[in-house]
Amino acid sequence: MLSAEKISKRYNNNRRQILDSIDLTLDEGEFVAIMGESGSGKSTLLAILAGILLPEEGQVLFDGKDLYSLSDAELSEVHRKKIGYVPQSNFFLKNYTILENIVEPFVNTNDADPEELSEKALAHLDRLGIKDLADRYPHELSGGEQKRVALVRALLTDPRLLIADEPTTGLDSETGKIILQYLSDYVASGHSVLVATHDEHVKEYAGRVLDITKI
Repeated sequence: MLSAEKISKRYNNNRRQILDSIDLTLDEGEFVAIMGESGSGKSTLLAILAGILLPEEGQVLFDGKDLYSLSDAELSEVHRKKIGYVPQSNFFLKNYTILENIVEPFVNTNDADPEELSEKALAHLDRLGIKDLADRYPHELSGGEQKRVALVRALLTDPRLLIADEPTTGLDSETGKIILQYLSDYVASGHSVLVATHDEHVKEYAGRVLDITKI
């Protein structure tokens, strides 16, 4: 499904090597966790694998096609339907409700049905225990609630692969378990999940755990 070959990246300000010839593969139906200390390059690697950040060297293949050789329109289509991405920081439109923040990015696509998207969003929110927040605004939510909303947005179109950066960081243990079980259930339904984390609890859910310093 996903294959990274010889991925390298340096920070622009001091040219320090952050990723050096990384190889990684992810198969259909896998839950893979990449672990490592802060500053080890986990977030950078996930952004590259998601087709968000161009590597200096190497390629990222999704279904055999190099993400960075695709046109902007082709890559946008991949992001809409095949790869969901949740960055470490949450980004919401402050004047939109939670439901609007989830649905609006997809309503202008050719095959999108706003009513169907809203129903799916509410179903996901319900599974995560926050359906009652649908009509609230981002500033009214806690960090844990925002994390769950970001996941729902990324999964709204049922992408084959979800890539999530530190999905449980800064959360209480109970909220973290809710999110990890949600991701585990998504994998059980036939999808794939790749997370970057330093949360040891992820090991209880992931089928494969990789140390970023050894890949």
